[in-house]
Amino acid sequence: MALQTDNTSSTTGPAVITMDGSYLALTKARLAERPASLMPAYEKLLQDAAALLALEAEAVTRKKIVPPSGDKHDYMSLAPYWWPNPDTPDGLPYVQRDGEFNPSSKNGDTDSVRMQTMCMGIQCTSLAYYFTDDARYAAKTAEFIRTWFITPETRMNPNLRYGQAVMGRFDGRGIGLIDTRNLWMVTDAVQLLEGSGALSAAEVNSVKMWMKEFADWMLNSNIGIDEFNAHNNHGTFYDMQIASYMLFAGDLDTARRAVQRALELRINGQISIEGKQYAELERTTPFHYCAFNLDAMMNVARYGEQVGVDVWKVREKGRGLRNALNYLIPFAVAPATWPYKELRGHAETELAMPLLLKAARAYGDDNYSHAVTQLEERSLVAQEYIALYKAIGLPHPTTSNSVDRLIWPVK
Repeated sequence: MALQTDNTSSTTGPAVITMDGSYLALTKARLAERPASLMPAYEKLLQDAAALLALEAEAVTRKKIVPPSGDKHDYMSLAPYWWPNPDTPDGLPYVQRDGEFNPSSKNGDTDSVRMQTMCMGIQCTSLAYYFTDDARYAAKTAEFIRTWFITPETRMNPNLRYGQAVMGRFDGRGIGLIDTRNLWMVTDAVQLLEGSGALSAAEVNSVKMWMKEFADWMLNSNIGIDEFNAHNNHGTFYDMQIASYMLFAGDLDTARRAVQRALELRINGQISIEGKQYAELERTTPFHYCAFNLDAMMNVARYGEQVGVDVWKVREKGRGLRNALNYLIPFAVAPATWPYKELRGHAETELAMPLLLKAARAYGDDNYSHAVTQLEERSLVAQEYIALYKAIGLPHPTTSNSVDRLIWPVK
């Protein structure tokens, strides 16, 4: 299948922005035949969606800690890699231990886990609705969206002034904007609900206005500008988010500028000719961060299709997105050959799965499809991530049951 150069996939599927409507339509058609390659992921999706039907919608106002503003409608999270200072009586100021999660940053006291629970829950129920046409899933998705973004008593204020706070140091930081990286799941869910009647036109417009206001805050606040200046995955996710929200809100000019900026500053600036992402390779979990950053770059490329910017194939001085992809693939299928030290003792190569699936779509290269098969044959997930996903009540991302297999089926 040739890549779309705009959002015309709505003619053969839902008008989603980050996913591809024609690929979702293909999955839906295939599921009628119950193929062995998709059924484990599909059955797990429905199992999780059914469980979500009984859960109360997450709300930013449910956190235990009140932000410095005094308003629980303001999102607040704690920096995950910062810990109490062992050399001071009160533990302040916190000190950094890169790659090691402080458990207090991942509980219900603040909004970090709650944000991811909301996003992934919305993705789960909205996909379940699309694949089954079961109105219960549409209604639950609408409830989740309404509670977080619309209902006055529970809605989040469209800012991240108190994201990834460091006790004793900062009330909030630009780096906290990484917390909202999965809001694309919400915007795509709204598109998946189109025609269901679960959200009114006024409610859809309210969500669009929320996303636009949030993007405007990112573009104009000191915290947002600080994140814009990041020269690693944080800068990539910044541009990815701006493009996503503005595409959803209908501001194509701002979305196009974000995509072009990401191509010039993030992809051309962060990837070497040999495909190395040096800013990510410096981390204590380098494979994770290389895959993490590349996934954001691929989302930018998807948005580029819709604003006339070819991110997939553009190369500057011999460098481009595909260089980084091709550098990681051999290590994904043969993790023992990964030459960098990993904090957890092994490279989290299962994170390459969505990259390979997206690459197979973008480039039509059978080598990527073959690598998907190889990766599925040796699924390996870090225990820390299994624990995290269990804590928020959602399945950990194993390759064999990954929702990515449903979103990006190999053609």
